[in-house]
Amino acid sequence: MQTEEKFNDRLIRLPELEQIFGVCKRTVRRKAENGELPPLQHIGRAVGMLESHVKAYFRRLREQHQIN
Repeated sequence: MQTEEKFNDRLIRLPELEQIFGVCKRTVRRKAENGELPPLQHIGRAVGMLESHVKAYFRRLREQHQIN
């Protein structure tokens, strides 16, 4: 990850993650705890995932899909 991206990374909150992954907030939390999704970040009272982690997750899925 480039230095610029580290500072411009956006926190994607749970309601938006529900839409991205197509599951409820509880399932997002459970899958993140089990390691199936990127880890949740707690920044103050806000909980979500960093945009760069979500992009990396989908990039890995795409690469695995191309291999199979």
